[in-house]
Amino acid sequence: MKRRFLSFLRKYWFCILLSVIMVFGISLSTIYADLYISGDVDDMLRFDLRDVYLVFCLPLYSLIYGCLSFLKTRKILLQQLILYIVSFLYWFRFDIGELLWPGTYLWSIFPVVFSLIGTLFTALVCYIVKSAKEYNG
Repeated sequence: MKRRFLSFLRKYWFCILLSVIMVFGISLSTIYADLYISGDVDDMLRFDLRDVYLVFCLPLYSLIYGCLSFLKTRKILLQQLILYIVSFLYWFRFDIGELLWPGTYLWSIFPVVFSLIGTLFTALVCYIVKSAKEYNG
C-alpha cells in the first residue's frame, strides 16, 4: 500500500503541485482583496481583486494546468480528479463561512471544466501530430 501511494505521488506530483499553487493564488487574492474604484461619479468602475482573479486568472491558469498536466502524464481523468479534490478541499475548509454547499460544488468544478478544455485541446493536437508522423513515416 505504501509503495503504491509513493508511486502515485512520484507520477502525479506535478499535478498536485499545480493544484496547490492554484489554491495558494485563490488564498492570496482573498487575503489581499481590495476594492478598487476608478473614474468619476457618473462613470465609476468598481472591482475586487478576488473577483478579477476568479473571473480572469483562474480560467487561464486552469487551461494551462490542463495542457501541462496532460503533457506530463498523458492521462485525462485522474489529473482532473486531483484538481477537483484539491479545489473542493479548499472551498470546503477555508471558505466554509462564506459559501453554501452549492457554491462549494460550483467553485470546485469551475477550474476543472477549463482544465478539461485545455487537456482535450492538447490531446487533440498530440493525436494530430502522432497521426501525421505515422502517415508520413
